[in-house]
Amino acid sequence: MKKLFLLSVAAMFICSLSFATIRRVGFFGPAVSGVDYSTLQLAHDASAIGDTIMMMPGAATNCSMTKGLVIIGPGYFLNPSDATYPGNTGLQANSNSTASGYITFSLGSSNAQIIGCSFSSITFGADGLTNIIFKRCLFDRFGYNNINFSQSCSGVTFQQCAIQGTYAVNFNGSPTVTNLAFLNCLFSPQVFSQSSYTMSGLINNCLFVSGSSVTLGSGAWQVSNCISQIAFTGSNVVYTNNIGTSSQFPAGNGNQQNVPWANIFKLTGSYDGQYALKVGSPAIGAGINGAAATDCGIFGGATPYRLSGIPGVPAIYALTSPQGTIPAGNTVQINLSTRSNN
Repeated sequence: MKKLFLLSVAAMFICSLSFATIRRVGFFGPAVSGVDYSTLQLAHDASAIGDTIMMMPGAATNCSMTKGLVIIGPGYFLNPSDATYPGNTGLQANSNSTASGYITFSLGSSNAQIIGCSFSSITFGADGLTNIIFKRCLFDRFGYNNINFSQSCSGVTFQQCAIQGTYAVNFNGSPTVTNLAFLNCLFSPQVFSQSSYTMSGLINNCLFVSGSSVTLGSGAWQVSNCISQIAFTGSNVVYTNNIGTSSQFPAGNGNQQNVPWANIFKLTGSYDGQYALKVGSPAIGAGINGAAATDCGIFGGATPYRLSGIPGVPAIYALTSPQGTIPAGNTVQINLSTRSNN
């Protein structure tokens, strides 16, 4: 059996939904002129606003962004043999994620969408950027200051991401950051590295596994449906329907205190899969999504976490074909396995 991860085929499905050009970085087959590029920067430079770039496993995510592009990678936590961060099986035939790189968002990069990619660090380096979305991305444990805000911006969203670096969210200088959202994200570092800045936003259905504190300063924040082992501080924060292992969240408003970690999660399986709620978990139905009840934690709410950050595009994840040379004129049977990943 020969298994291949074919984001190139996924790109054909995307073409049927959009007139934007599709480009590829790190494709393992013969290069096609105007389609295949050796680096993300080269693909970016050749693209127009709204184009899509498909990142192959192992391709590095280094880039200075000046355009609102869609960038799609293969996901992360794909290697079940990783002893520290065991991945999920059966999601991608190729167990490699993109190579963690560095992106700087410069003037012109508003409305970018980054999906299923891995990073060491990103920087918002131009004033006035808005509507940038990171979905199902990994900010890896080798990074320091994973997410850096150097200039004022608004409407930046991190959705269904795993954020692991030391001082994961860092504010350089005194930027004004508004409508910042962390939705269904898995945090395992110290989260916010400063307290003297102007920011506001939402933290919904997130999980805080380790670190010293989530320091929200005087910014206006809504924290809902989260589960945490670490403390929260802030003078203008509204906490509703959260669960803490001690007194991380104030009493009232549906918050629960002193809930043992082992009573909440399965704590078996892959690195992210272990945080599925166990039978009888006090987090089941303990959150609010609009007027309806939902689960607390990353698998609840309106945008449940997706294991391994698998992007929501069709893909061929396995291929079976005969080995060796096939004589000319012979019939060849090829079996394809596909998944919608919605």
